[in-house]
Amino acid sequence: MTAPLAERMRPMTLDEVVGQPHLVGPKGALTRLSLSKRLPSMVMWGPPGTGKTTLARILAKETGHGFVEFSGVTGSAAELKKFLLDQKSMPLFRTVPPVIFLDEIHRFNRAQQDILLPFLERGEAILIGATTENPAFYLNPALRSRCQLFDLKALEPVAIRGVLDRAVAHEQLDPPPPSELLDWLSNWAGGDMRSALSGLEVWADLPAKERDIASLQSSLGGRLMFDRADGHYDLASAFQKSLRGSDADAALYYLSRMIRGGEDPRFIARRLMVTAAEDVGNADPQAFILAETVSRAVERIGWPEARIPLAQAVIYVANAQKSNATVKAIDAALAAEDLPIPDSLRDSHTSTAKKAGRGAGYHYSHGDYDKAQQFLPDKLRSERFHEPLRPQERSWRDKDEPETVRLDELWCEWVALNPEGGEIPIDAWCAELHCSKEALARAVHHLASGSFRVERALKIILL
Repeated sequence: MTAPLAERMRPMTLDEVVGQPHLVGPKGALTRLSLSKRLPSMVMWGPPGTGKTTLARILAKETGHGFVEFSGVTGSAAELKKFLLDQKSMPLFRTVPPVIFLDEIHRFNRAQQDILLPFLERGEAILIGATTENPAFYLNPALRSRCQLFDLKALEPVAIRGVLDRAVAHEQLDPPPPSELLDWLSNWAGGDMRSALSGLEVWADLPAKERDIASLQSSLGGRLMFDRADGHYDLASAFQKSLRGSDADAALYYLSRMIRGGEDPRFIARRLMVTAAEDVGNADPQAFILAETVSRAVERIGWPEARIPLAQAVIYVANAQKSNATVKAIDAALAAEDLPIPDSLRDSHTSTAKKAGRGAGYHYSHGDYDKAQQFLPDKLRSERFHEPLRPQERSWRDKDEPETVRLDELWCEWVALNPEGGEIPIDAWCAELHCSKEALARAVHHLASGSFRVERALKIILL
C-alpha cells in the first residue's frame, strides 16, 4: 500500500522543515534544542498541517530518544497509562526516557492529562503534545508549567509552493501541473501543507483530460476546513468583535465562515453567551437568555438546522443595546482588597457568635425596604463598583420617585409658559425633586399623555 504523498514528502531533518524560521532557523529555539541534545517536555500549538508531528519525530531522532505516538482522538488515557507503567521493562527505554507524542492533546480532559504528571516529574518520559487549540484554555496549569510552549504559524503560500515544486519533481509527474494550478493550490490550502499535497495528489489521480483547475476544484469540493490562514480563534475573535460593534451583517458572515469550516456549534453558542453577558449585559438582559436558550437548542438539533437559531441569536445580540458595566463592575470588585466583614452581617446563629456581637445592628430588610443600612466594610462604604451606562441599568436606582404635588406645580407652570412644547429643564427639576432623570422621564411622560408627545431628552411637542 502506497503511503499518501504528504507522508512521502515528510521532512527527515530540521533543515528540510519550511515555514517556521522562529523555531528551525539558524537561531531557532528547536534548532538550539536539537544541537544541545537536550529535549524538555513541550507542547506545539498551531493550525493543522504546519509540521507538529514532523518536528516531534525529528527532535526525538536527533536527540536520541525513542518515539511513541498516541492520539487524543483514537487513543485512551488507560492505554497511555499502561504504556507508561510498562515502559521501564522495555529495552529501548532502559537508559533514555521515551518521547511520548500525544497528538490532539486537548482531547484529553484535565483528569486524563494528570496521568502524565508523575512520569514527567520523575523524568521517566518526555511529553511532546500537539494541539490546534489554545493551551491556555485546554491544558491544566500543572501540565503547562512542566512544558515549554512553541507556537507554530500557518505556512505562507510561497513556502507551500516550494514544497509542491519539490513534490512534482520527486514524483516525476508527467506532464507536470501548470504553474497557475500550483499557485492556486498554495493559496487554497490556507497555510496547511498536508492539504496542499493532498490536493496535488488528487490532481495527479484525475484522468489526463480532466487535469485542470476547474476539475480539481470540483474534486476537492471547496475548502477542507475553515480558512486556516485566519485560524480558529481569529475567526472567533472577529465574530465576537462584530457582535460587540453591533454589525449584524459582519457577525453573520463570520458565523457562516465557522459553519462552513465545520466548527462545533457549541463553541459558537459559548461565544454568543459570553458576548451577551460581557457586551450587552443588563442593557438588554433578554440577549443572554436567548443566547443560553440557543446553546441548549444546538446541542439537541445539531447541524445543519442549528444554523437557524444561531443566526437568530446573532442578529438579536448584534442589534441589542450594549453595555460593559457588568464586566467592569465585577473586575472592580475583584480588584478591591479583602476587608473584615461588618459584625452586623456576620453569621449569628450560634449563642457563641451572638455573645461575640455578631449580627448586632442588622436590620431585616423585608421589615422596612427603605431603611438604610451599611453592607460594605467601613473602608469601602463609599465605593461604587457598578456604574450604570444605559437607562435600563440606571432605572434600578430610581428608588425615589418625584414628589407628585410639587411635580404637578412645576408641570403646570411650564405648560403655561410653553403651550407649544419645548425642552424641560430636566437637571433643575431633578435637583428640586430629588429624583433621577429616568424617574422624572416616566412621570412627565404620564403627565404629558393626551396633550403632548414626549421625545428623547424630554422634549415635549404639542400633538
